[in-house]
Amino acid sequence: MNFFFLLALILTSGFAQTTDLRNQRYCEVLLGAGTIFKGVTFDVYNTIGLNFCPQEEWVKLNEKQIKKKWNTDFAKLNGPRFWTMDSMKSSLLDPTIVKFNELEMRKAGVVELGFKDIFGKRKSYQERKVRRNSVWIFDAKKLVYELISPSGKTYIMQSFSTEVRNLRIQDLENLKPELILPKGWNYRARLLTEDLRVPIPFGLATVIQDNFYNSYTLIE
Repeated sequence: MNFFFLLALILTSGFAQTTDLRNQRYCEVLLGAGTIFKGVTFDVYNTIGLNFCPQEEWVKLNEKQIKKKWNTDFAKLNGPRFWTMDSMKSSLLDPTIVKFNELEMRKAGVVELGFKDIFGKRKSYQERKVRRNSVWIFDAKKLVYELISPSGKTYIMQSFSTEVRNLRIQDLENLKPELILPKGWNYRARLLTEDLRVPIPFGLATVIQDNFYNSYTLIE
């Protein structure tokens, strides 16, 4: 989220920013090792807690140049994206700061991808499993944005993308008419009356995306 943009956090050690995340801009660089036939393991580097991924620095990044410099099999750029939760309980896989050109990032997680994920067309509204160990927190009296499946499962938006359209957080409340929802699916924005915590049972999240590449986590 090609599913690398889902931020597959495998959180074990190291501090990450955990508050004031709503509408915060971030981006990622993924470095992968492996083969497209057997699967590729990507280290996910993220700007969270370091910077807001300045556009003038982001546009300078080049996947081919990163691949060569880091001597890796694959390199992928992901972003910019914006968080829709207010805070999280998490830590970084590796707190060491690295630079991609002048853009500082830290290793936030690891995700495994196959051929279609890397090179194929992204599939909307399809469940994927992402290993991470974190808790998303949405504050009372704030809006949340959810997809409801025909069977009644609820997926809450964790971040929105600007890749397909230059979305802003104020656009999300009335996004439904622009979504290409499968039959029986629904999208809603609702105001929370109390804090909502979304843990990940057994460290394995179920995540989907809409046709704008906005990412949602199943509430279990």
